Amino acid sequence: MRAVAADLSITSPSIGTYATPRSLPPRRDGKDASGAKHGGPVDTVALSEAAQQQVQKLKQADTSVRQHEAAHQAAGGSHAGGASFTFTRGPDGKNYATAGEVPVDSSPEVEPAATIAKMEQVKAAALAPADPSPQDLRVAAQADATKLQAQAEQRRQGGDTASGRAAAAAYGAAQALGKGGTPKGLTV
Repeated sequence: MRAVAADLSITSPSIGTYATPRSLPPRRDGKDASGAKHGGPVDTVALSEAAQQQVQKLKQADTSVRQHEAAHQAAGGSHAGGASFTFTRGPDGKNYATAGEVPVDSSPEVEPAATIAKMEQVKAAALAPADPSPQDLRVAAQADATKLQAQAEQRRQGGDTASGRAAAAAYGAAQALGKGGTPKGLTV
């Protein structure tokens, strides 16, 4: 699942200044060569207003991307893997997540009913974030197509069985994951 923060425009990674002062080794009395007492190395960051705005955008993007991928993971359950992120270094020298992905197992199962239930959960995971990406929508569509194939196979094998009813119940549960305050969307 790949989610790229919308409206994130980084014009220059070098806006503002970032300075790490040189550290001189302290003497035995805890003072450096200039005679000043130091408690340890100190980083100073002086950012221009534009750089501060860029850092704010990066912080917002980081939060959004992490929430997006967490929604995929939560809705994907055992079919979702761990999130991985792409980072952008801000003018403050810190890394911010600006894209991410969560792998989701969307392979069909041996039994059509199990495939139907799995594809419903995959679709719910794909549509879990509030801001589904184009890839999220493709995953949801692919899950629907695989589910339709499994339903056709299930009808060929004998129609409405106990496992078909269980799949319907699982579908309802998966739909409930995608509703009620949980955002909609996923990227594989």
